[in-house]
Formats: sequence, C-alpha cells, structure tokens
Amino acid sequence: MQVTDLCSTDDLDVEHTVICGQTFRWRQDADRWWSCLLTESVTRRPFLVRLHSENGRVLCQTDPENLPFVRSYLRLEVDLVALSQEFLAADPNIAPAVAAFPGLRVLRQDPVECLFSFLCASAAPLHRIRKGIDGLCRMLGERYDDPLSEPRFAFPSVEQIAETDLADLQSLGVGYRARYLQTSARQILANGGAPWLLSLRDASYEDAKAALLPLTGIGEKVADCIVLFCMDKDNAIPVDTHIRQIVERHYLIGRMPRSLTKNGYALIGDTLRNRFGPMAGWAQQYLFYADTFEKKAWGAYEAQYRATEVLNL
Repeated sequence: MQVTDLCSTDDLDVEHTVICGQTFRWRQDADRWWSCLLTESVTRRPFLVRLHSENGRVLCQTDPENLPFVRSYLRLEVDLVALSQEFLAADPNIAPAVAAFPGLRVLRQDPVECLFSFLCASAAPLHRIRKGIDGLCRMLGERYDDPLSEPRFAFPSVEQIAETDLADLQSLGVGYRARYLQTSARQILANGGAPWLLSLRDASYEDAKAALLPLTGIGEKVADCIVLFCMDKDNAIPVDTHIRQIVERHYLIGRMPRSLTKNGYALIGDTLRNRFGPMAGWAQQYLFYADTFEKKAWGAYEAQYRATEVLNL
C-alpha cells in the first residue's frame, strides 16, 4: 500500500465523518490512523483503506487502484466549504454545528453494507451495533490478513446472509433483527440482488425510498438513512428524536405534532428541505451530530472505535 495526499482537512474531517452515526466499521488503530476494510460496490472486491490527518492534510494509505473508489466513497466531488456557506446563508441556527465540525461529510457507502448495517442499528446502542456487525463479518465475510493489525473480515454478500440459518444470525446478539437480516436478504435477491440495490442510485429519492420500504425491517427512518448514506439522495432526512427536537426548537415552535405519524415525519423532513434545499440531508447530519455530541450521546462508546476495544467486542 502507498500513502497519498488526499485532500485538505477543511475538506474532510476523518474522525467525525466516520463516527457521526452513518457508518460503523471504521476503527482507530494504535498509530492513530483510521482504517476500514471497504467493498468495491460493482466488483464486490474488499480492500483496506487507512486515513490520517497531519499538518492540515488528509493522508490515505491503500493500493493505488483503490483511490478512485476512495474519493467516490468520501464524496470529495462535493465542495464542502461552499456548501457550508450555503447552509450558513440559509439559516444561522446551523452555525455552531458547522463551526464545531468543519469537514464533516456524508459518505457514499456500498449499498449492501449500508442497508444491512442499518437493519442491525435499529433501536440499538452503538456498542451493540458494532458488535453485531463485527460478528456478522467474522461469521460470513472473506478474511483479509492485515499486515499492520489483526485479521479483518469483509462485509458478507446478500447471498451469504440469505442462506445463513436464522439461529446462526441470532447468535450474533442482534435479537429480533436477525429475522430482518435473513428475510430482507431473500427479498433483495428476488429483486435482483446487489446490482438492484446499486441501481437505486439512479432512481429519484421518492422512487428509491419506495423501493426499500417493502423490505422487512425497513421503515421511514431506516430507508432515509440508506438512501442518504449510500444512494446519493442528498435531500433525504432521517428523523429521530434529535432531529425532531431540533426542528421543534428552531422551526416548528408550538406546531410539532404530538406523535410522529407519517404526515408528521414528512412535515419535519419538508421543513428542513425547504430551509436548506437539495442538500438538506447534509445539513441534517451537521445538526444531528452536533446535538448528539453536545449531549455526549457518543461519549460512553467512543472507546469502541479504538482498535484494542473493537478487537475485544
């Protein structure tokens, strides 16, 4: 693997991008580099990527042929500095979040890993999410011998998950989500497998989300997470407690529905879309992460991102 100067730290904050709740398999190694075994979405080839910030630059360590995918994964084509200025012009309420986390990016993840990761993430704390995903990879994924660390395991294929006994999936500690994993994998295969998921990048936001909602275990929020974090639907707004409270505090004062009905969910999303435009999903991620960080929701689990902790999950 060779080291490449990838971009400025103004364009990418590695740490906050990989721990802000959109991806779950990155870890910080003993040398302070962040690393993950990614999967190329078309060929399904796994490869190791390591990222590190130094002297205002982001360094990337991987084989040269992987760099185009890495740049795409990190969505470096988006001018984040200009986008941040657009958000600030649209609403000063986002200023503290932008100031605290410049360089926070929305990723373009592999749809297979993203979808099944968020099935594991439903109503679960971070340490349990990471433990379940790590167990799934160790059980089914291709082994990769990392010369700098312990062996890694690639994210399994849709076929592998679909063919795994339910009892084996339940042994991962994911609870009722085990059935979601198996059933949705079989439904995805019936629709065309991983290529079908990847094809949803070319669909509209509405059509991509509508295609995902019939899958077992996928509701409004999970569907929005998937289309935002791997399918380039930048106007998707995953609505959780944090986003609901932010919108109620700043935008729908006294007008927030008491219960989060389908119409109420749409109202919250539309409020942010009307405010921040076609890239509102990125603004949502700033607001969400700043709120969780301020409330120290991640604090108890930050050690889970250190290699020594991850390896002992």
